[in-house]
Amino acid sequence: MAAIATVGPAMPPLSTTLRCAAAIVALLAVSAHAQLFKDPALQALYDAERVADLDAVARKRLADKSDDAQAVLGLAMASLQGSEGPRREAAITRAQACIKAQPQAAECHYALGTVLGVHAMSQGLMKMAGSVGTVKEALLQALALAPQWWPARSAVVEFYLVAPGMLGGSTSKASEVARAASRSAQVKALEARIALAAERFAQALATLQGLQPGTDSALAEDLAAWTASAGFALLGKGQAAQARPVFERLLRDQPQHAVGAYGLGRLLLEQGASAEAIKWLEQAARSRGAAQFPIDYRLGLALQAEGRAEPARAALGRFVASGRGSSKALDDARKRLAPLGGAPA
Repeated sequence: MAAIATVGPAMPPLSTTLRCAAAIVALLAVSAHAQLFKDPALQALYDAERVADLDAVARKRLADKSDDAQAVLGLAMASLQGSEGPRREAAITRAQACIKAQPQAAECHYALGTVLGVHAMSQGLMKMAGSVGTVKEALLQALALAPQWWPARSAVVEFYLVAPGMLGGSTSKASEVARAASRSAQVKALEARIALAAERFAQALATLQGLQPGTDSALAEDLAAWTASAGFALLGKGQAAQARPVFERLLRDQPQHAVGAYGLGRLLLEQGASAEAIKWLEQAARSRGAAQFPIDYRLGLALQAEGRAEPARAALGRFVASGRGSSKALDDARKRLAPLGGAPA
């Protein structure tokens, strides 16, 4: 993810604020399947991507105990897996109530910061700009209350790296938070994230790929996510030759996760190898973490390039129906669906 330049005292440009918003959304992707929960039952549901079950269990627990901090976190994580505004609003309300009842519960502050960031982004530029301060405060409080909790520290560093300066962003503060991590591997990982933000991709990758997270599942997930970010950034800069081994390594190291197969499929599609891209994109769609990526959009493009109109229509239709993706990609998918006969019923 590219570094964001500090802007002047006026309202930040749309592109800057939306990049900040998108990165706040990425806070959750970065921590996907990390050790978020103290409660092993909730963590197991989250790891298994059983979103409906996680939501149901969290709601039941909250009905029994309205300030159950772990359940509030569960409700928040479940609310972020779809595009339903009312569910996010309910999660925000629960997090705010939890903070009032249990101001020392780091989970509630983390839940508020992450869900509010995503929800505000979905409501447009003005709402996002008006909510960034609250997002920052909530994440900082989560870290202050639980300095050993990796997801909170990772999220704070991420915020400082992607927020415009007038909205609280600061590379120096990101470095300060990184250096305060409890383990040298965590410090190095966060320093690699800072290098990634500065587009020092070779340095970031060398550090990330040299780290051994051991049994730290949260750190392991961030290492993979940031490695993937470097690969996508290289691909976006037209450096496919440098990006390909990044995705191939992810595919080798995490064969059950979608990120390596998706990255390789996207790369092949951009190189015009649509038939081979379909194979990897279909594998990604069957893998853990598939919901994090616009797989159906890329699959639809590849199928369309191969002249397979009906499956392309189905893939693009699924992507549009999900409502999850950039506005540019969603608009493009809708335009492509029109000559294919529109979205499937």
